[in-house]
Amino acid sequence: MPEGRQSSRLRQALSELGSECVFRKGESSLRTLGIPVSFKTIERVSEEVGAELVAEQRQQAAGASADALAPGNPAELLVAEGDGMRVRLREAGAVSCDEEDKNPAEKESNWREIKVGVVIRGQHGRVLPDGTYQDPQTLVQTYVVTLGDIEEFGKLLKSEALRRGWDEAQDRLVLSDAGHGLPGMWVREFGGVRWIVDYEHTRNRLSECAAVIHPPGAAFSKLFGHWESLLYNGHMDKLLHELVARAEEHAVRPKRPADIEEASPGRILWTHIFYLETYRDHMDYPAYRALGWFIGSGHVEAACKMVGVRMKAANKRWTRQGAHAIATIIVERACSDTRWAQRWPAPVLSFQEVQRN
Repeated sequence: MPEGRQSSRLRQALSELGSECVFRKGESSLRTLGIPVSFKTIERVSEEVGAELVAEQRQQAAGASADALAPGNPAELLVAEGDGMRVRLREAGAVSCDEEDKNPAEKESNWREIKVGVVIRGQHGRVLPDGTYQDPQTLVQTYVVTLGDIEEFGKLLKSEALRRGWDEAQDRLVLSDAGHGLPGMWVREFGGVRWIVDYEHTRNRLSECAAVIHPPGAAFSKLFGHWESLLYNGHMDKLLHELVARAEEHAVRPKRPADIEEASPGRILWTHIFYLETYRDHMDYPAYRALGWFIGSGHVEAACKMVGVRMKAANKRWTRQGAHAIATIIVERACSDTRWAQRWPAPVLSFQEVQRN
């Protein structure tokens, strides 16, 4: 279908289809409705709309409009989270950025990271009388993605935070694991704001440590539960003392974990010990709960899974431009501040819908 015959509503529908399913499946669905659109048109329109969004986000990150868009009512709690996921890019000249790879033995060098960020507006949690923690309430979530480097990602995420009222918020924090270049990014772009190391990520490290000591079963569960309790309740000295004692049964403390044989018990234990020692100042979970803060980065992990559903199907490969465009549409549609709907003309209501309203 020629571009001149595509209404804004049709372009919206095509880009939404492109962000939800394989382009060829989108073509089939439209033909069922009597709309003669090829899968290449769905692909092209999706990439065009996504590219427009990418350009707008970069302009905003350059400082053109972020402050002007900040809401008038300051947030009680504003949180920025970051993480990453991998997608596979294809070589130039393939037929479609949606095409499945027919050569599973091909080198893994085409994998690239998509960095995903989320800004959460919420209300503080609290410790209940029985000692359990009631997590903060999530009110609004918005997202950014990029295939660019960590510097670009940091600027995009900071710009989105400013747009959401970062400077005016009553309480602010950043939350992530320590991978993907995130520790340095938090310092550069969010300096002075408390960084929390994701509790679930740290908890999983303790699970791996316990698995080195005991196979799955009662003994493993008991040891892991004990170590998790120490972490959750802030007894880091005792936790590290016990972990070091276990690690020394397998290998003396190395200068760095990589000096120990790969995949050996000593390598696994010392790797996690070094991590805990390096970032323990960002693991004061009892203090964070007392302040009513999030301690887990589940929002951004869910966002990575959301993007991955579309982009990481079996052997799927993308152009760099296509991957960036589709991922951007996915997260733009997921923003709970209705920015995607505001981008397009309001739907035309039927006579019956008008009467109901």
